[in-house]
Amino acid sequence: MLQKVGATMSRTDPPQILIYMKQDFQIRDAFLDNLLSREEWAKFLGFHRTTLWRWEEQIINEILPLKHSYYEKHRGARSNYLDAYQRFLSAIIYFLKGGQVEKGIKNNAQVKEFLKRNFMHLRRKDFEQWKENQ
Repeated sequence: MLQKVGATMSRTDPPQILIYMKQDFQIRDAFLDNLLSREEWAKFLGFHRTTLWRWEEQIINEILPLKHSYYEKHRGARSNYLDAYQRFLSAIIYFLKGGQVEKGIKNNAQVKEFLKRNFMHLRRKDFEQWKENQ
């Protein structure tokens, strides 16, 4: 399901990613649950939970404003469960990586650059507003 997304959408356009997420009921509904475990979320996206851990360590934690927003509710601590905003950010990373996740390609430079450039549109408060409009 999600594998086709990265191949068909622009990986540099936040509005397109948000529109896709809004239109796909499975993805949109995945952000409505309170919490999902890392393992459940990784399985939903179609990869192993260690991939999600790597993204947190090698992408999210290296972008300070993103890291602060990502861990806001847990005060910097890594929980076993992901809130809706954390799942949202990991889904964006998944879309940006496209089919490269399944191939094991570890090119995070483009993803980091995108997140740094577009962070002002991907903050927790922006996500909450987007979610309310669903």
